[in-house]
Amino acid sequence: MKLILLFPLLFIITACVFQNSQKAGNTGSQNQMVNLGEVRDGMALHPAGVFIMGSNYKKNEAPQHEVELDAFWMDIHEVTVSQFREFCRQTGTKFPVQPDWNSENHPLVNVTWNEAEAYARWAGKRLPTEAEWEYAARFRNSAAEYDYGTQNLFGRQFGNIADESLLRLKLQFPVKSNYDDGFVFTAPVGQYSPNRFGVCDLDGNVLEWCGDWYAGDGYKEGRIMNPAGPENGRYKVIRGGAYNRSGYYLRVSYRSWYPPHVRFDFIGFRCVRSAQPGNRNSELKMTLLNE
Repeated sequence: MKLILLFPLLFIITACVFQNSQKAGNTGSQNQMVNLGEVRDGMALHPAGVFIMGSNYKKNEAPQHEVELDAFWMDIHEVTVSQFREFCRQTGTKFPVQPDWNSENHPLVNVTWNEAEAYARWAGKRLPTEAEWEYAARFRNSAAEYDYGTQNLFGRQFGNIADESLLRLKLQFPVKSNYDDGFVFTAPVGQYSPNRFGVCDLDGNVLEWCGDWYAGDGYKEGRIMNPAGPENGRYKVIRGGAYNRSGYYLRVSYRSWYPPHVRFDFIGFRCVRSAQPGNRNSELKMTLLNE
């Protein structure tokens, strides 16, 4: 389904910057896309906006509905091993055991929802709502599916997903054919092209905990303002792609869920912070709607 991105007030400026970036060529994954928002202290500002959330692929992704969000800041990168180690050092929290293939500048894995939420509070932030997460992800590619195309793809213009590199270790595993991102497991943060606000790895590397309890019966009809999920539940929402995910998982609207106490080597997290009223760009309205 073709979608339209309407960027009020920023269109002319963005167009000029984009033309200049095209002349400069693709010289680095961090600089291949134009940032539309402000970036500060490792977080990107996502202006207030309206978008179509969900899809008609699965019952728990339906119905598609309009969501209106206030402006928020989102971590550019998933929380790294190094960052979480510092949190543990300062708070006396037990550091979760990491796989031998994970490194300090890679996303933390084997982290429970409870641990992720504790880190977010310590950092003066919070976990993203499911709606905030999908809003940010749709600014990488506004269609329901991540844009991995049909051609042979190599390099780091896309994400770290289950691909040809994983077959080097696991000979029988469902992967994206003809795509090689260069990493069998997690990659260092910031290796791949960001979304239009400068946020990386929403479509790969590790799945990410969200703040919401999971509602398996799908969404409510009509426009919703700043949804935050059910008041309680059994499972927490997980979003995104990961180094061991391919196929139907590579959908912006795809929803996963796990109990908040579990830990896996393909789950991590990132944080957000609500934008303060009067913040520059906080009054701008982005619209991401179906034609």
